[in-house]
Amino acid sequence: MRHRYFLLLAATVGTLSAAAPAMKCDALLAKSFGDDVKLRSAVQVAAKGNLPEHCEVRGVIFPEAQFALKLPAVWNSRFQMVGNGGTAGTISVGAVDNAVRQGFAASSTDTGHDAAKEPLATFAWETPQNPNARRKLLDFAWMSVHETAVLSKQIIQAYYGVAPRYSYWVGCSTGGRQGLQEAQRYPEDFDGLVIGAPSLVTTYNSMRRLWIGQTQTGDGAIPEAKLPLLTKAIYEKCDALDGLKDGLIDDPRKCSFNPNKDLKKCAGGDGADCFTTAQLGALTKIYGGVRNSKGQLLYPGDPVGAEPVWPDNLIAPDKTVLPRAESQLKFAYMDPAPGPDWKFTQFNFDTDPAKIARAAAQLNAVNTDLTPLKTRGSKIVQYSGWADQQVNPLPGIEYYETVSKRFGDEATRDFYRVFMIPGMYHCNGGPGCNTADWLAAAMEWVEKGKAPTVITGAHVEGGKTTRTRPLCPYPQVARYKGTGSIDEALNFSCVAPK
Repeated sequence: MRHRYFLLLAATVGTLSAAAPAMKCDALLAKSFGDDVKLRSAVQVAAKGNLPEHCEVRGVIFPEAQFALKLPAVWNSRFQMVGNGGTAGTISVGAVDNAVRQGFAASSTDTGHDAAKEPLATFAWETPQNPNARRKLLDFAWMSVHETAVLSKQIIQAYYGVAPRYSYWVGCSTGGRQGLQEAQRYPEDFDGLVIGAPSLVTTYNSMRRLWIGQTQTGDGAIPEAKLPLLTKAIYEKCDALDGLKDGLIDDPRKCSFNPNKDLKKCAGGDGADCFTTAQLGALTKIYGGVRNSKGQLLYPGDPVGAEPVWPDNLIAPDKTVLPRAESQLKFAYMDPAPGPDWKFTQFNFDTDPAKIARAAAQLNAVNTDLTPLKTRGSKIVQYSGWADQQVNPLPGIEYYETVSKRFGDEATRDFYRVFMIPGMYHCNGGPGCNTADWLAAAMEWVEKGKAPTVITGAHVEGGKTTRTRPLCPYPQVARYKGTGSIDEALNFSCVAPK
């Protein structure tokens, strides 16, 4: 049985009459789109499998931003641009294809560098062999997305003979940050933006990984084998705080878990069923947040709930691998850059945060004055998992709350809504109801004026839906009505939190 949200998207997409090309695909190569743009190919691609016939355009925007734009033979009169993950460096072809299957003209950029040749943040190193490093940082931060969006619309206009009726942004993680950059810097680019798990203060999120990495280099290292023990203690304390023991922590901020009080301390040496003093100290630092030597909080601590997937991001058998790799993302941006022999253990939380100020001004999406976006009538649908192991969800909530203070709650809800998902990991996964059609909700809001008051989320395993829940606009939460299955959304309602 198809999910309601897939049916909703199909119905929404079908509301506009389909448009056909006004020119041949390869004829685009004869057109000029500015001195900074070079089209390298324009090829008509036959339908294959479930991917429809389309014109695929590839090219580069000065200096090195590669892009791909796919134009379906039967077009729904809409444009969709998709975001990147991590440090980008690749075109998100899979996400572009998903959009094309739904009838969108769709594009993506690699943000100005090649991840295979310049992994992580090596593209930001200024050397004689890499003279465009500073521009690459700017392209990665926000410029290439805007330029690709503008160019894509120009090519769409030329190919179909008409401009897109509506334009949408869809991205998660780095793609979420990119979307907020667009909303803040270029509000005219998109009518609707789906912002997933935004790494909006990415320099500080990376600093958090250095902080955690330093806790894991010595005696405080948490063995992966102890994570089930840690997880069990957390869920026993916090699962039922919302009145329902269902394997989900509704809002980790209400969980008062304290490693020193709630975990068994080893009496002597290390043991399989206990935590050493050093390990408890490391956990206290992880949950307590990044701090300088004066105890001032620089970045919030990790919410509880993501412990089962800590090996994906925060700890590893080689305790230096993940923190060191992530540190390279930002130590290349430090001003001055410390050089290739620098190690993440050398990061000084008193003096080094100031050294990433230049990069932070470009990379972090923190401008809360969304007046141009609001005035234009564009809409933002933002979502995050409460159990996100890669991007701490708290700064995203803080950003929304700050916007709400600027405009007022009601005025903010008229154009911007946030949905928090209990039990969801980074962008997807986890025990929560992490499958939902965010784009359908954004399209209903943009095109029909129907703001999302609730979005149905589903937990899917092996292609089978095992649970559905309402996902509520923040700060509302889903509460059980008291009767019926706890695995069916209809038995819950969205209410204001106590």
